[in-house]
Amino acid sequence: MARSFRIRSGIFGGVMTLICLAILFRQVDLKHSFNMLSGLNGPFLLLTSTVFLANLPLRSLRWQLIFSKASRPTFLSCMIALGIGNMMNFLLPGRAGDLARCVLVAHDTSLHESTRALATIAFEKVLDGLALVGLVLFSVWALHPPGWVLALVRMAALTFGIALVVLIFMRVRTEALIKTIRLSLRGTKLAFLEDRIARTLSSFADGLSALDTTRQILSLLLLTLGVWMSEVALIWAIAGAFRLPLTLQSAAVASAVLGLGLMIPAAPGGLGTYELFGTEVFQLAGMAASSALALTVVIHAWVFVSNIAFGTCLLAVKGLSLAQLKSRIKVESDALAPGSPSAARTSL
Repeated sequence: MARSFRIRSGIFGGVMTLICLAILFRQVDLKHSFNMLSGLNGPFLLLTSTVFLANLPLRSLRWQLIFSKASRPTFLSCMIALGIGNMMNFLLPGRAGDLARCVLVAHDTSLHESTRALATIAFEKVLDGLALVGLVLFSVWALHPPGWVLALVRMAALTFGIALVVLIFMRVRTEALIKTIRLSLRGTKLAFLEDRIARTLSSFADGLSALDTTRQILSLLLLTLGVWMSEVALIWAIAGAFRLPLTLQSAAVASAVLGLGLMIPAAPGGLGTYELFGTEVFQLAGMAASSALALTVVIHAWVFVSNIAFGTCLLAVKGLSLAQLKSRIKVESDALAPGSPSAARTSL
């Protein structure tokens, strides 16, 4: 099942990439975009390295704090797993890097540990999504974005708002949810899954313990703000390397739209969708389409190369190769597939 999902995800992502690139190439002068790349201010790009080195620790600390105190991994474990996971999300379809994070950060390979880690990642995604919506709404008054940006924000707000409500419900009403599922499965052909689903839901809810206290939620919100402020600084710094005038408000909207665009299924690394959304949003700041494309390509290339390089170094620290990690992810996917013998064992 996991393999079939990865294949379908790869095909759908490839189609989305081709569509986005076709739309993009009709708008820009590729020769002008290429000529702009020669005007990069190399030393100014050093600032982006500083921003990147601040972003990953902030994300790692936030992820660590989402875990309950009883099962909280070390900061270093979270940073290694996150760095490698980000790299794999750029290289493989189907958000394989998120599954890699579950495999790398879990204390063991049990279903309980993997599901709990997955819950923390789900909560992390909701925090990021709502933060991106907030960034756009905060900057709307300055940019007056077109209808498609507002439509994207409305869709994201609805999606992540519903996701947050579901997560809160699963945490607060875990026992009632499990009881309802047990009653609905009894007397059906799926009754044999009753205990496994109950244990899985219980583990997932356990991974949402960060929702229990207002103090912890506020801490996570502050860290999320820091994470996305560093993303805004990255875009602003790269625009400065092009000597392009870009206000912080415009950089905030660009960061948010690019982040939301990456959540749309596409080829590994968001190839195509990233360029299309970036070119469109930078035009809102008054840039020509060709200049906007050149800026987007450099931002994407910088994010891609930095994540791949850092992830490769962390793989070496773990003593793993990419092939070995892919093999471990496949074993984990097969083990958690419904009806597999190993899934039954890991749920015990």
